[in-house]
Amino acid sequence: MALLAHAQRKRCTTLIMMLAASAVLAHAHERENQAPSKHPTRGLPGALSLNCGWDSRYHSEGRDALDGDSLWRSSLEWSQEWMALGVWYGNSPDQSYDELQLSAALRQSFGAFDTYVGYTHYQFPFDSSHDHELGLGFACPELALDLELALDAYYSLEADGFFVEVAASREWQLTEAWETDLSMIFGINQGYVADGHDGANHMAASWGLSYALSESLKLAGHATYSLAIDRKAGAADDASLKDFFHAGIGLEWSF
Repeated sequence: MALLAHAQRKRCTTLIMMLAASAVLAHAHERENQAPSKHPTRGLPGALSLNCGWDSRYHSEGRDALDGDSLWRSSLEWSQEWMALGVWYGNSPDQSYDELQLSAALRQSFGAFDTYVGYTHYQFPFDSSHDHELGLGFACPELALDLELALDAYYSLEADGFFVEVAASREWQLTEAWETDLSMIFGINQGYVADGHDGANHMAASWGLSYALSESLKLAGHATYSLAIDRKAGAADDASLKDFFHAGIGLEWSF
């Protein structure tokens, strides 16, 4: 496969080891700053959701993308059993940076497995650049101990490279209103971060907590620590690959 072509044996061994280690922990969407989830939502024939929030840092592919600066974000997603459409916008109050994402995904469940194929168009108005991304993902949400395992692979046409994320997560319903989750993710770069090193990229551990203010309104926050793996000195896109903590808070409306 193209995304395992470089150092294939070493990367496959690492992936298997990380899957085993992740299973005893637990689901964060590593790209939680970015576009809406593309995994199927069982039992929801159609729904509209609006999210608005703030993150202390922009965590993307294991990198502190805004060099310590924060990000305001908002998204709108319409979804049904087999399809999702979304728009996401992020803007930094600390520097000249904004980003728009337009996403579409087709989703299907096969027994205990959920799958999706998706497309995202990226626009960066601050410097008039853009990108196109193709995504493919699998999730198994009904494992023992209520664990969920997920694998996402996405390909950038601009960079001509892949990025792969393997995630394990666990959610708990504490009370009727309070819910929490723990998650761990492992990232692999294969040319997606163009001037960064290929192979094992980072690990991130995240804790999330949410409170239902009403049937349709939820307050949610997260705290995440990201650990860099094999950062390459001298690679421009690895300069922001480092160990760092970030947190965020937001409101979620469902209609």
